[in-house]
Amino acid sequence: MILPESRSLSNYALLVVDISIIEKFIQDKSRIIIRNSKEEEKFVSKLINIIRNINTSNISSKELLKEVVQEYTRTSDSIWYKFSKNVNITKCSKAWWNEECNTNLNRYQFSKTIKNWKNFKRIIKKTKYIFFDKKIQKIILKNKRL
Repeated sequence: MILPESRSLSNYALLVVDISIIEKFIQDKSRIIIRNSKEEEKFVSKLINIIRNINTSNISSKELLKEVVQEYTRTSDSIWYKFSKNVNITKCSKAWWNEECNTNLNRYQFSKTIKNWKNFKRIIKKTKYIFFDKKIQKIILKNKRL
């Protein structure tokens, strides 16, 4: 809206703009299982056992199938919550970020020394290099060419 009554000695009038802001849920926590960890091994082995023990011999109707699927969902959810952990999603939530990065970041934040900052940056560089080198190797092996 233009407010002409708000004009002063100049030739300008105030503008009023209404901006409606829609509330949007921004997730800041997530449950994860760290790749190649003992928790991942336990989770996968339990999940395999659950799948092996599903009784599919007496599924004769949609209702029975629905019950089997719901039971599988309940049990797999329970083991997911057992072996996963709740983490905060932060700017450091990168696929290459690991515990060594976390430790060195905490060390720097505690001391605020240039030495620890340089060490942290060196660890980040090394970790990224290793991570992305593995990604490149997987792509090369998958495509069987550079």
